[in-house]
Amino acid sequence: MAPSVDDLRQQLRERGYLSHGIERWFALDPLSSRTFWVELLAVALKGSVLIALFGALPLVAVMLFRNHPLSAWETFLMTAIYGGAGVLVAFALLVAIALGLKLRPEMAIDTPRVLLAISFAAAGLLALLTAFWWYRFDTRGSITELVTGLALVVIFFLMSTVVVSAALLSFSIYELRRVPAIHQKPRGIPMSIAAVVLIALLFIPTYAAQDRPLLPPEQVVTAASQTRVALIAVDGLTSEIFESKPELRALLPHVIRAESIAAESATERWATVGTGVPTRFHGVRAIEGVRLAGGKHVIQSLSRADVVMHRLAEAVGLARRQPLPPTVRRRAYVWEIFAGRGVPSLAVNWWTTENINAGGLRSVGQESIFSAAAGGAKQRPAETTALDVDAIAARDLLANIDSTHPTFATAYLPALDVLLNRLGLDQSTRLTTSVQALGGIAEAVKAVRERNYDVLLIGLPGDRQKGSAVIASTAAIANRASAMDVAPTLCTLLGFPASSEMPGTPIVADRPQPRITTYGARTSGPQSGKVNDEYYRNLRSLGYIR
Repeated sequence: MAPSVDDLRQQLRERGYLSHGIERWFALDPLSSRTFWVELLAVALKGSVLIALFGALPLVAVMLFRNHPLSAWETFLMTAIYGGAGVLVAFALLVAIALGLKLRPEMAIDTPRVLLAISFAAAGLLALLTAFWWYRFDTRGSITELVTGLALVVIFFLMSTVVVSAALLSFSIYELRRVPAIHQKPRGIPMSIAAVVLIALLFIPTYAAQDRPLLPPEQVVTAASQTRVALIAVDGLTSEIFESKPELRALLPHVIRAESIAAESATERWATVGTGVPTRFHGVRAIEGVRLAGGKHVIQSLSRADVVMHRLAEAVGLARRQPLPPTVRRRAYVWEIFAGRGVPSLAVNWWTTENINAGGLRSVGQESIFSAAAGGAKQRPAETTALDVDAIAARDLLANIDSTHPTFATAYLPALDVLLNRLGLDQSTRLTTSVQALGGIAEAVKAVRERNYDVLLIGLPGDRQKGSAVIASTAAIANRASAMDVAPTLCTLLGFPASSEMPGTPIVADRPQPRITTYGARTSGPQSGKVNDEYYRNLRSLGYIR
């Protein structure tokens, strides 16, 4: 004898699937029944919370792989933010499905197969949203990230199927006259425990990567060098553009087409050039990042589809977007290594640097350069500001060379990249201003040469810019090179050993040079260093931040 509907309702109540009053759904008009809406919202809320617990797992795991390390508080807050957004999405989906089934009688669930199909479709949609979010990162993740993420997405899909199916039981029980096998035993409590345990496991990497106290810089034996070297770094300068400028070709006779650096942003590319180490060591990825409320790390690697972190978290005050502070870099630029060991050094306008005049290092950061170029409160065309950034950086470079006579000097000139790749200029303006930028670069190189420096120039294509990198020098260099070779080359020229963390090789040495294991982590203040709003506005006006 088939069990009555009342018996089935009682079984489901005992298993935690139904609450009082839900059995009257089919007898009530949803547009006028308070009981219908209360019970519908209660069941949808219970289901959406459980779905969100499992939905946050792959998102947080991928973010931890890409933004390692994060503190336990930052991991918890990130889980809460993604979980809260997941509750909203799953809640809306469950309510929409329930109302669709109620308001469209022809869609009534009358077989277990139909119930399972609807559950699969709903869970599949949620899993696809997660996959799209993951796909929209600018770079591929590691194999470990891929395996872990796929496993958690599969778990999320399976658990979502069970939860959606459970939420829809109130519709199917009247037609099936039985409880489907998948729901014969209670699932809510075990699934909740499993989700909490899996989330807790995400905190293991945060404890394994607690910030350790910084040690004094390692001292090394260096070879005495009388060479004075200047590095000119030009963003947006390709080998093809360089060859089209005879003035540069005449100043720097030794030229090679070099291998560029694949990276998410200009900040990451140039941090790799200046430190000589891969991104996983120097930790710089983006031009701007997200800082969670109460967190000390800047989250740089974000999916382009991550509206939760980009918009929602900021709107509710749980996070804020900001340009990278100077303290975010975990490895020193090679000139910081030189200065820390007695070689007078000068650096102008490099990413993630600040104004410093101590310990043999004179550093002029981007905030002051960009602020001076923007002209304060005056509104100026962005292309004029870009040209002025280069002009002011070159002026500061030469003025400090004349006053302090450093052994090593460097400047980063970004105007060409801004004009060619970041501003929406008409063709005539783009051509005119880029020619002006190239003229300014040639003048800067000439002026540095006249001050008896050996000049090494490195140019990299900008974002989505076609062309090859270029390395040019006043001294003879190897026939083949990559942008990763710049840092170890500078080390060799100044009599320093490169570190084993630097994958590049010197392009001026005739024989292999000795190496040390590492120069260690950069000694800097906490990452909570603030970046002023004016600098943020300048980055937006120049097209670095959309």
